[in-house]
Amino acid sequence: MLCEACGKYEAVVHIQTLAPDGSSATRSLCQRCATRLRTLPGVHALDISEFLGALFERIHQSRVEKENDRFEATCPACGLSYDEYKKEPRLGCAECYAAFREPLEEALVKRNGSALYVGETPGGTDELNTDIYQIKKLREQMLKAVEDEKFETAAAIRDEIRALEQKIGEKKEA
Repeated sequence: MLCEACGKYEAVVHIQTLAPDGSSATRSLCQRCATRLRTLPGVHALDISEFLGALFERIHQSRVEKENDRFEATCPACGLSYDEYKKEPRLGCAECYAAFREPLEEALVKRNGSALYVGETPGGTDELNTDIYQIKKLREQMLKAVEDEKFETAAAIRDEIRALEQKIGEKKEA
C-alpha cells in the first residue's frame, strides 16, 4: 500500500483518529510524511517511553490503592484501626490478631519466609515443632511433585512424611 499523502513510498505508519461521535478514520503514511505530520502544531505523536511510563505509573498506583483499601479493618473488641496499628505496631488486644490476620500473615511471610512460627519454644518442644514444620514443607513439595506428574518423587516424599509423623507420635507417647 502506498502513502496516502505523497503516493510515492510504501505506507509503514497507520494513524487512526477517533471523532467525538464515535466514528474513526485511518490514514496510512510513509515514514517521511508521518515525520512531517508529527511536527505540525496540534498533532501530538505518541512517545512510547511516555506511554509506558504512564502505564507503569497507573499499575503501581492501582496496586498502592488496592493495598491501602484492602486492610481497612477495625478490631471489634478494642476499636484499634489498621492505620493506627501501622503507625504504632502494637496490637490492642487478643482480638486484633483475628481482625488483622491477613496483613499480619503477609508481614510474617515477607519477614520470615513463612507465616508459621519456628522460633524457640519452652520445655524442649523445639524438635517437635521443627518436625511439624518439616511435614508442612514436605506436603507442599509433594503437592508440587504431583502437579508436575513426578509421582515417584511424590511417593518418596509421602514416605518421608509418614516417618516424621510416626516419630512425632512416639515423642508424644513418651
